[in-house]
Formats: sequence, C-alpha cells, structure tokens
Amino acid sequence: MRVLVVACGTRGDFQPMLALATALRDAGHEVLLGATPTFASEAAALGVPFAPVGVDFQRMLAEHRAQLDHDNPLAAIRLMNRVMPEVIRAEWHSLLPLLPGQQLVVAGGAALSARSAVESVRLPFRYVAYTPQLLPSAWHPPFMIPLTRTPRWFNRLGWWGMGAVYDRLLLPVLNELRRGQGLPALTDVIRQAFPSEPGMVLLAADPELAPAPPDLSVHQVGAFHLADPRPLPAEAERFLAEGEPPVYIGFGSMPDAAPERTSLLLAEAARRAGCRALLSSGWAGLGEGSLGSHVQVVGPLSHGALFPRLAGIVHHGGAGTTAASTRAGVPQLVVPHMLDQFMNARYVHTAGIGLSLSRNRLGVERLASALLRLREDPALRARAAHVGERVRARNSLAAAVALLEQAAREGLTPRPSPSLPT
Repeated sequence: MRVLVVACGTRGDFQPMLALATALRDAGHEVLLGATPTFASEAAALGVPFAPVGVDFQRMLAEHRAQLDHDNPLAAIRLMNRVMPEVIRAEWHSLLPLLPGQQLVVAGGAALSARSAVESVRLPFRYVAYTPQLLPSAWHPPFMIPLTRTPRWFNRLGWWGMGAVYDRLLLPVLNELRRGQGLPALTDVIRQAFPSEPGMVLLAADPELAPAPPDLSVHQVGAFHLADPRPLPAEAERFLAEGEPPVYIGFGSMPDAAPERTSLLLAEAARRAGCRALLSSGWAGLGEGSLGSHVQVVGPLSHGALFPRLAGIVHHGGAGTTAASTRAGVPQLVVPHMLDQFMNARYVHTAGIGLSLSRNRLGVERLASALLRLREDPALRARAAHVGERVRARNSLAAAVALLEQAAREGLTPRPSPSLPT
C-alpha cells in the first residue's frame, strides 16, 4: 500500500504523524511523509521519506510572537486573518504534486486543505485528531475558546460562531483553489477541515485522559507514541546523574515575547521549590541569562526516553506533550497558552494526574507551590503512575495501521463536501 501521511503545523502536529509513518513503514507499506519543512531532518533521522508541505511554522510564529496574547482568542483570530491565506495556498500547492500514485491519504492536526486536495483525485482519506476538541461537539467548546467548563448550549453556540469565523477566513481562499481543480464551492469549512462523518476520523488520544464525547462517531485508538531510539544528549544524561530526579519545564513550539524574563522566572520558581530543572529552550529560545546550577538548558530530545525519569513535567498542554507526560506516569503541570491547550489542562485535572496554571498568572510563588505538589503529593503521584501504566499497555499504532489498511482495501473516498452548486 502506498500511503501519503500529511502533518502540517508545529511539533505537536508533526510528531504523532511521524510515529504513524514509521508504524506504516514497519508494517511493510510504502510511506511518504509530507510535512512542515522544519522537520525534514527528524524524518531523515528515522529513515522516513519526506516531502516539504506548507509554510515554515517556526519562522511564522517567531515573526508574529508579539501579537499573540495568552488567554485572548481574538489575538489568535487576528493572526489567522493575516496569515491563513498564505498558509492554505502553500499547503495546497505543495500537496497536489504528491497525490498521484498514492492509494491512501492520512492527514492530521492543522492540515486544513488536505481533504479538499484529496477530493480532486478521489483517493481514500482519513483524518487523525489528537484531541476530541478538534471535532465539533456539544460536550466541549471550540478549541479557540479558552473556557474549559461551559454548558452544552454554549458549546453548540460556540461551534456555530467558530464556524462563521472560519468560513469568513478560509472559504474565499479554499474555494478559489477548489475552483482551479473543478471542485464545487464549500459552504462549511469546519466540517471540511475537521470531518466528523462515521469512519472518517481516528482519534489519537487516550480514553483515560480525553474520552470521545458520546455525540462523536470516531475510532478512538489512543495517542501515538514515537519510539525514538536516539540517546539523550550528553548534558542531559550528566544532569540526571548528578542528583535527585529533576522536573522538566518546556513550552514546545509556543512563542514568548520576553524569553529571558520567562527563563529567570522559571529558574527562580524551581530554586524556591528546592528542585533541579531541565529547561527546554523550545521555539521561544528559553534559557538565556544566569539561571543557576540547578537548571540545565536542553534542546529537542526524546520525551519517551526522558519523561519517565523525572519528578514532574511542566508543559504548555500541546496534545503530543500531554500524551507523552501521561504515558510516562509522572505528575504534570499544564500551563496552557492557546487553542486546545486549555481543554487539555482540564483533561489532566479531571483525570487526577496533574495541575494547571494560567500562562497569564504564571508567577514565581504560584509556580513554586505547584512544583512542590508535583514532587510531594502522594495521591497525585500514585494516580499518574496508574494511568501511565494503563496507557503503556495499549498499542495504538497497531490499531491505527489495521484501520488504515481496511480503509485502503475498501477504497472509500470522502463523501462530497458541503458545497454550493457551481
């Protein structure tokens, strides 16, 4: 089977699809991974054929980081209005040449034009969601609304409103591109970008953490774990060996308008809590300044190799990092910045495996207090260990591969998109 795996977006969008691509390859299939250009070297390191698709999200976020206001969805909407036409066109034009000869296309995360592109060649298509919140449901608010406890009537209203925003932002450019391929014009972007038809979606989220709501028809296979054989960097191994297990602090792909100030805050909180810390530089470039000997700054590394060896994990709430922390069985503190991260913070709190703290309220005292709880709360630690054990017992990638093989055998293509007559 020849499979195109599409992963546009940040590291959290890419890494689960890299795991899926390696699983498909190991099952004997011919795989091409089309993804954000930033991650070409990571695919090469694992021997996965790679083609660049879309824009460089790392560069784009760095250019616009001053305009992203934490906890303010309007800031994200304003940024989308400015950059999304470029993002959609770049994704579309780099994706179309990869489709001929494929037998199945699987897209995940922020691949917003993939389904439309696949319609033009009538290939079987499946979408991978890393969190239930990417799919419209009365049981959770839209992923751009930073509210985590809302009534179902508000959730329905919120999805209607978010659909109107997406239609305004994305319909013109998507319909322009579709017309060029002879496809009818869309009327509903949400159902196009985040499909919810029965059998179309694989939910790559662990039910112990983020169970699928009852009004969604999805295959919940569990989060995808990337088996990365590469060793940890020497400086990380040295730091781990020098004392008691440290905490990890990292905000992944999230931008930061004042990275040096944030780094000093994080280091001081760790000092007051009496713990050592591995600080991930991330896309924000954290780690500048004199942070003290209790902090070791690290770059990208294997979460699977590192996280089980820690006392606690502080992260931004991206779906991939949340899943890796849960799998490790270590208590976590989620500091959500945007989008679905607020809902992931709620999932962690509800599951009893961690805490959450607003990015706008991230201060030394609050963070130090949370770090102490991660290290010293026995109930929190026991619950995290128990849930981690259950998650590790699941082979989500094998389940996903079996479902995708079935999809290719059946040869089912997506039903026509919600559209207007041409």
